[in-house]
Amino acid sequence: MQSIKQNPGWRLSTFLIVGISLAIGWGIRGNFGHEYGAAFAGCLAIIAGVILSGREDWRDRITYFAFFGALAWGFGATQSYMQVLSYSESGHAISQWYGYMATFYIGFLWAGIGGAGTAFVAVADKKLIVNIFKPLLFLFGAWFLLDLIEDPLGNLLQENANFDGTWSRHKSPLYWFDADYLPAFFALLGVCIYDLYQRKGDKNRFYLPGFATVGAVAGLGIQLLLKVAGLEQKLASALTYLQGDPSYINPETGLPAYEASNLLNNWPQWFGDFPQHVGWFIGLLIGIIVYFKLYGKFRNGASLFVYMGAGWLISFLIFPVLGSIFFADYGGLRMTPPRSDDWAGITGVFAGTSLWMWRNKLKPVAVASLISAIIGGLGFAGMQWFKMFMKSFGDPSILANKGYIPGTEEFIAKAAPWADWQAQNWHSFLEQSYGFANGIAVAVVLAYLASRIKIHKDLDEPASERVKGRWTRGFSAISVLLVLTYHNAFKNVNVWGDFLKQSVWHRTITNTDGTSETVEALWDLPILGRIPGIDFLHLTPSWWFTVTWGLLAIACIIIVMRHYRSPLAIFPKSSLAKGQIMYLILLWIMIVANNERALVGWDPSRLLTEWTIIVNGIICTLFIILLAKDNEKITIQEENNYKSVYKRLWIKAFGALIISSLFFLGTNRLIYKFPEYEKLNHKWHHTRFGPKASWKAKPNLKNADHK
Repeated sequence: MQSIKQNPGWRLSTFLIVGISLAIGWGIRGNFGHEYGAAFAGCLAIIAGVILSGREDWRDRITYFAFFGALAWGFGATQSYMQVLSYSESGHAISQWYGYMATFYIGFLWAGIGGAGTAFVAVADKKLIVNIFKPLLFLFGAWFLLDLIEDPLGNLLQENANFDGTWSRHKSPLYWFDADYLPAFFALLGVCIYDLYQRKGDKNRFYLPGFATVGAVAGLGIQLLLKVAGLEQKLASALTYLQGDPSYINPETGLPAYEASNLLNNWPQWFGDFPQHVGWFIGLLIGIIVYFKLYGKFRNGASLFVYMGAGWLISFLIFPVLGSIFFADYGGLRMTPPRSDDWAGITGVFAGTSLWMWRNKLKPVAVASLISAIIGGLGFAGMQWFKMFMKSFGDPSILANKGYIPGTEEFIAKAAPWADWQAQNWHSFLEQSYGFANGIAVAVVLAYLASRIKIHKDLDEPASERVKGRWTRGFSAISVLLVLTYHNAFKNVNVWGDFLKQSVWHRTITNTDGTSETVEALWDLPILGRIPGIDFLHLTPSWWFTVTWGLLAIACIIIVMRHYRSPLAIFPKSSLAKGQIMYLILLWIMIVANNERALVGWDPSRLLTEWTIIVNGIICTLFIILLAKDNEKITIQEENNYKSVYKRLWIKAFGALIISSLFFLGTNRLIYKFPEYEKLNHKWHHTRFGPKASWKAKPNLKNADHK
């Protein structure tokens, strides 16, 4: 073995490639958006970090790193962050400070959970990693069920609600602070079903209906007693507040901007539509919770998902739902009203995950998660500040703030040379630079753990004693290479339909009520679909894409199954080579998909995104092959006191939040020289506080599009 002084994870080249990998992913995530985009970004960087770590035991687990890393980095993408960025640019000092702190916190949570997923595979023994797939499959099944029933259930609760997943989503009776509480609830449902399945020989399983019935009856009884005592409405009023300010005056008309009856409140809409069912429903849930508290076992790591799901719901209830009642005059305990409050749920996920790791002898995971969180928080807020610093050169608003009158020759002479600079895709610059910062978080976490976690003996165990579960490797690989990429690339179909020849991609149909509607076209099956009398062999473009991808997935599954029975020559024996191939496949599938998405609406400003991504992809392709080496020696020095390390990290986290936010605020205001509040551009920028705060001036209204 080659002896080296520095562990490979701490090399500058490792930080560079892992950082660029996540920058690529985050740039692509900016186009595809949401959970699957972030999952790809985190997954790609983690694969790179493991390849370059020098740890052969980790390379042997690379499919697990990719899978759990993707899951963990996807969580943070549910958080709304565009408004906090706008706060930091608004020019209103208190809103700006709040914006930088909120941006830090979002990045903190995002990278914190991502770091936990990264570290889990690095630290846990293989038995736990393999066994946790069992409850995870039940969780996935529950989410699939939710996808099937959510819209039909919403329509059942309120006919003709006319809601969709975008501009009218708040009209759904299940809408609640624009947050993903239903996935959290169904995650718990899936894990509870797994627990019942896993305890199938336990007579205690049959107590559940009794607990549920007693809870429902008690809840109904308590509601009836409150009603008889005249307290039901008083309690409901005490626990409810409006999401907006009915006294807000429209400055253009001098009249109230909206009526109180047109505002949403802090409870799901169906609570108001069916108040008679609230008592028994809450009682039913409490009865089920009591049952599982008494008899639930949640083995094989299932308790992790209980901590995460319960943490999500508890934190959500504490902050925006109930805590906001005491701060209604300030828009409630909400980060970006009227947008999503998933930040509160993600806070609970982070807390629940950290607590579970600490209680289950995985303290290094909690420590690594906090390290990643601090870097991610500084990275998001810092890159937003850096973006604004870069944009300051030739910024017309700064010239106006300095007293130059827009439109005058002097103003034009100073602004014109920087016009092309100002027209760059600066949001993409933020996305990619913030991605690079998150990549540094991944690299630091892996480097930190590589020298502190003892080498896993998975490869040294006799074949008869090795943990089984080869299917989990195949499942992880297929999930990352085909399922994850499908959910991202599938979004291209709608983009192609919007930009390409409309008559090919769309058709107009007439509904039974006489109205017309534009829907996807139907494309015939080649040859067979053109036979006279055959008018059913056709699919929409979306289904053609899905069927084709499904055929590819089936082929890959067959190949993997055949390889497990008898090794195929195309699969290398080296764990390093397998990781490199996995990295390159994932990288270039998504780079090509991203380019396909952009080409139909191409503009030179896209060079900052697509061209940069391709060049970075070429760099990573070159160095992921050249830099990784076999047989590198890792010096291990196990940490004896993670508790003190954890405490010091929390002190540093709070210090980083306060010091960085004040620095970003002060320097930004020094550069931009903002005018007084009334002269700020309130139509372009959001403010969290002040008389024209967004929660007052731009709330979600029942009869208008979602903000």
